[in-house]
Amino acid sequence: MRRITLLLFVIVLVTACQKDAGDGGNSSIRGKVTKEIRLILDNPNTTQHVVPAADVDMYIQYGDHTSPDDRIQTNYDGEFEFLQLRPGKYTIYCFSKDTNSVAVNWDEDHMPIIRNVEITDSKQVVEVDEMVVFDQN
Repeated sequence: MRRITLLLFVIVLVTACQKDAGDGGNSSIRGKVTKEIRLILDNPNTTQHVVPAADVDMYIQYGDHTSPDDRIQTNYDGEFEFLQLRPGKYTIYCFSKDTNSVAVNWDEDHMPIIRNVEITDSKQVVEVDEMVVFDQN
């Protein structure tokens, strides 16, 4: 009887210690955002120049959450880093001006640029592919 009780206690203890994606770990996700300036927003052939995207709001969602769990801004060189994350799945995103030719008038500044990321190990640094936001000159 003691063995069964001890076994159940160990199982409960182990499952209680497993944590979902989120803060409190030793891993990080980092990347860079650039801004592509165009004369005509929906025409890539009118690109004037590409510059680091400073002060862009970056959002992170932990696991399957539907709302952002944290927000930071890119630095002067367009770089960002979410620190102290645990292993798990994350969604990183920011917003750009809409480059569709039929932009929605009420939301033309909120086309999402999204990256899905998975941290598989503690003390891991995951590099996100470059994210490009668009603006009109």
